[in-house]
Amino acid sequence: MRTGISYPVNKWIYLLVLGAGALTVFAFAPFKLYPLAWLTPAFLFYSLSKASSKKQHIILGWLYGIGLFGAGASWPFYAMYYFANAPLALAILGTLLFVTIIALLTTGLFGLLASYYRDKPIFARLLLFYPSAWVLMEWFRSWFLTGFPWLYLGNSQIDTFLASYAPITGVLGVSLVSVLIAGALLSFILGNSLRRTVQIPRDLNNSLFSKKAIVEEKFGTSVRIFSAIVIIIIAVAAFSLQNINWTQETGKPIKVSVLQSNISQLDKLDRDRTLKSSINIYKKMSYESNKRHNSDLIVWPETGLFDTFNNHIDSLILPLQKSLENSNKAILIGGFSVNKNQEIENSVLAISSDSREIYSKRHLVPFGEYIPLLDYIRWLGQWIQLPYSNIASGENDGILQVAGQTAQMSICYEDAFGSEIIQSLPKASMLINVTHDGWFTGSLEPEQHMQIARMRSLETGRYMVRATTTGPSGIINEKGKVIATAPNYTKKIITGKVQPFKGTTPYVRWGNWLIVSVLSTILLLGLIGRKQDK
Repeated sequence: MRTGISYPVNKWIYLLVLGAGALTVFAFAPFKLYPLAWLTPAFLFYSLSKASSKKQHIILGWLYGIGLFGAGASWPFYAMYYFANAPLALAILGTLLFVTIIALLTTGLFGLLASYYRDKPIFARLLLFYPSAWVLMEWFRSWFLTGFPWLYLGNSQIDTFLASYAPITGVLGVSLVSVLIAGALLSFILGNSLRRTVQIPRDLNNSLFSKKAIVEEKFGTSVRIFSAIVIIIIAVAAFSLQNINWTQETGKPIKVSVLQSNISQLDKLDRDRTLKSSINIYKKMSYESNKRHNSDLIVWPETGLFDTFNNHIDSLILPLQKSLENSNKAILIGGFSVNKNQEIENSVLAISSDSREIYSKRHLVPFGEYIPLLDYIRWLGQWIQLPYSNIASGENDGILQVAGQTAQMSICYEDAFGSEIIQSLPKASMLINVTHDGWFTGSLEPEQHMQIARMRSLETGRYMVRATTTGPSGIINEKGKVIATAPNYTKKIITGKVQPFKGTTPYVRWGNWLIVSVLSTILLLGLIGRKQDK
């Protein structure tokens, strides 16, 4: 044992952690280099194992998050600069603030939480405390400040064997096994020892100051063997779970047409010039889907009708309804409704031969569909386009009856919240999501969003019909596989069969509470007997 003052984390480690966070983005769509979701967290864990203070832990976690969100979730810039007409400097500043704040409140907090276990043996941190803290921080950002459940490590594994955990634990469980693999790989690679700094209590009789020491933690072969066993168990269990069908088919498949119009966001916002032509495009695609494809269900994307429904009853809605006479067919139109308080809601109108039903979005996008303290910041309107008023949230339960099926509806990024999607299950036999990712044209967001939607199908054991203006739209089966789609930024009627399902996956039954309770218990037990920081 060598005593002395501890050395700070090498400055290059900070830079490499920042780069590791950015590199993690390549594990997600559209790149799908999924092993990076195991390797880059392993590097972060290694860096944390060398940190000797809370400050170092927080900075390391924060830098990883800045890299992750800066490279993978900076797409709000596109909406602010290209479509909200914000000056370039303001759009860059807004994006930087978003990235740094979300990183601090997520991976920065992860670093803080990890710091409380720095007196534990390294293999315990890698296989217990770091993975538990990571997943709890993912859960935390699914609801804190209305939530931002983006770039969960588990979503990157949708095409791997690890995805088979999703019907049991949800995406958080897939994230957990990903970081467990990261910890086990690192524990195996480190071998026999690792240097770390520990605090030596002050001798009251002989010293005025406490000291620190750099010690070698001896592992031995047993830890390597245990780490390998952890990876083997995760892999064997995952492959075994792939053969389990948690839900069952019910009834006959229905034929669905998804309308991907490829109307650009710039054209859409120029409503005075393009509204009529946009409606004609959707009407033509709807009639073609009905007559040519004989579809049972036709789905428009979010705000396909960029206006309120009541302005188009005679010109659009009644003619479409008439085309469905003497059938069990339905058409879903994304648009806006006016509630009893004369507030505007982001909605979907379900039209059948004898009824019209509305679902309104419940989970609104902050600074997108509503702006906190809007009346107090109108002075910003001289630099950025602000709405006249906020969108109101709906009070529905998420259920619509369409084409003889009970569908669970979601609009826009509502499908990113697994705990909300399962609220209408197992009643619903299928999932439907309408969205408009054209706000982020040219960014990574559309492909990331489709990956998230696929996870919802796998968690619930239900098909999902997904309609978006510019893509990717498509039909996703109960295993999370896309069975019908079209290239982004193309006009296409995507037609395929959707099989209704019944039954309940373990995740639908338990939600996130089982995994959150178990991981919280692990972290609480780890704090027992912890020495107070000096």
